Amino acid sequence: MSPSTELPELDPFVEDFQQFPFATLALLRERAPVHAMAEPGWYIVTTIELAREVLTDPTRFSNQVSRRTSPPAEVADEVAAIRSEGFGYVPTLLLNDPPAHTCYRRMVQRALTPRALAWMEPLIADVAEELASALPDGTTIGFIEAFARPLPVWAISRVLGLPDDRRADVRRWTDAATATIGAQLAPERWAQVERDLLDYQLTIAAELEQRRQEPRDDLLSMLVAAAADPGPGQEPIGIAELVCLTRELMVAGNESTLRLLADIVLQLDSRPREWDLVRADEARAHKIVEEAVRMASPSAAVFRRVAGDTTLGGVPLPAGSTLVVSLLSANRDESVFSDGDRFDPDRPPVQRHIAFGQGIHACIGNILARMEARHAVRALAGHVNRIDVIRDEPLRYLPSLIVRGLVELPVQVRRRPQPRR
Repeated sequence: MSPSTELPELDPFVEDFQQFPFATLALLRERAPVHAMAEPGWYIVTTIELAREVLTDPTRFSNQVSRRTSPPAEVADEVAAIRSEGFGYVPTLLLNDPPAHTCYRRMVQRALTPRALAWMEPLIADVAEELASALPDGTTIGFIEAFARPLPVWAISRVLGLPDDRRADVRRWTDAATATIGAQLAPERWAQVERDLLDYQLTIAAELEQRRQEPRDDLLSMLVAAAADPGPGQEPIGIAELVCLTRELMVAGNESTLRLLADIVLQLDSRPREWDLVRADEARAHKIVEEAVRMASPSAAVFRRVAGDTTLGGVPLPAGSTLVVSLLSANRDESVFSDGDRFDPDRPPVQRHIAFGQGIHACIGNILARMEARHAVRALAGHVNRIDVIRDEPLRYLPSLIVRGLVELPVQVRRRPQPRR
């Protein structure tokens, strides 16, 4: 292995890397799978073997590391004042280690039982069908705004038990919650983002309190019930923690699913026959979704903190260093995925990817995300012959190290004739 010093430092925030990362990531996998970055004390991990080593060893590589950028000095006081009106951030699933993480994860698993997921599935199928049936024929539309964004927002709104008139709020809250994750926010955006997050906190706290008084058949009620009795030896979980936990569940599902759906349509632009195959066999949707998750890796990277001096892939890592584990790179690793830059739903074994992470911090909502994507593909196949991507302008991706996805996706839908009722 060539030492990482033979390669220049990588700045993950520059335009070229954010828009066109794959050649750089392939070079790093080959020559320096653990490589120093421009950010002091940061290292990027690019092979699937080393990514798995990091993700499955929480003792050496802690999850207690911030993914968020800090407000610039000129708005820091204003941001602090807005934050003081709400709940302080409480680490639950995303920024925690055992034993606290174990308690929260067990609690969420009690809410996301097979019975609960079976109850959610018809809601998701109905949302996908409603959106697919409304797509216009033959005119240029933005697929993200017309389908990919509303589907997970509408679905999670119904699953949580929020009224439909809160859909726009859920979208606004999700945008605010992801605005500073692995991205550099313009100073003038900070105050509005924090106000939106405060609105989320106060609204969801009121909803949770209402569920304490009057439980319903929804996920918020299930979380409240699980929080009241988290298990032997555990204290009941308070509203502030539930607000943070609900935000993590809401945001993770919305953002990753919408980016995944856009990427599926982008991939099938060159494989329109896949829509016919799904109509002939609904199980085909599963293969398409798994391969698209691998290729897109919408959660492009996860962070870990080096707990103590150690070595990874032959590279010494001092305690306190930050690891950027590139799932986007690991999921194209040639040692596991032959011709990994090619979309192939029939490739074996497609589910060896780690797009939803691995180990104790693997995405707990992955079943829900997969369910949403499968129903989306099936609903679209039922209504379209093909979806053509319009490439009048270059497609652009989010300027984020952690969340990867298309900003816009202009398309023309070629609808199937529907039988008269």
